[in-house]
Amino acid sequence: MRHQLLRPVSLLLVALVAACSPKPSGDRPRAEYDNTTGHLSRIELDANKNGKNDTVSYMDGTRVIRIELDLDENGKVERWDFYGPDGKLEKVGFASRNDGVMDSQAFYAPEGVITRIELSTRRDGRFDRTEFYDRNVLVRSQDDSNADGRPDKWDYYAPRPDHAAGEPAYAISATAFDDSGSGRPERRFVYGPNGKIARVEFDDEGTGNWRTRTPAAEPGLNPSLPKTADKSH
Repeated sequence: MRHQLLRPVSLLLVALVAACSPKPSGDRPRAEYDNTTGHLSRIELDANKNGKNDTVSYMDGTRVIRIELDLDENGKVERWDFYGPDGKLEKVGFASRNDGVMDSQAFYAPEGVITRIELSTRRDGRFDRTEFYDRNVLVRSQDDSNADGRPDKWDYYAPRPDHAAGEPAYAISATAFDDSGSGRPERRFVYGPNGKIARVEFDDEGTGNWRTRTPAAEPGLNPSLPKTADKSH
């Protein structure tokens, strides 16, 4: 699943402008109000002006809490935008198959830059892969491959600014593994510029002091594990 970084936008504003613009006959904006407070609680809008409501905003008066979009109009949500009390976008959820199943969610810092993306690779509601970003650039990821709730594999990335069109924008600089189920990195492959393992490091005690072992000293070690990452998961 390819996950693109999105620039935060106020989809409610777009929808409101669309709702007030000339459009074909069909669905009209529909508003619901809280019976206790009288505040606006829900509004349906036609964002693409084709006569069918495709966007639902959940509100507390004038404050946007969540916006749900069904832009392909198949009756199932494909995107969720979540806003904090300050009105700033906090995270965006996606259904990669447009089927109403959220299988990834991107989190944003207050200034609008992405900080991490969580993915549910099994699409079971459990987010088992997390990607971490620094200024919208992927720097590391962690995976829970055995579904025990703890990461057991970590990848560290370096950008490839000179990559050719169609090639990965990142290279994996190191991969670490949890071999004993401790929930922390214990064995680490560090890759050289040619994509082959330059050295193998171990931290059995979890002290952060890695000891080095060369590939020749590790029987059966694969000398050329994949070094590049295409941001597809």
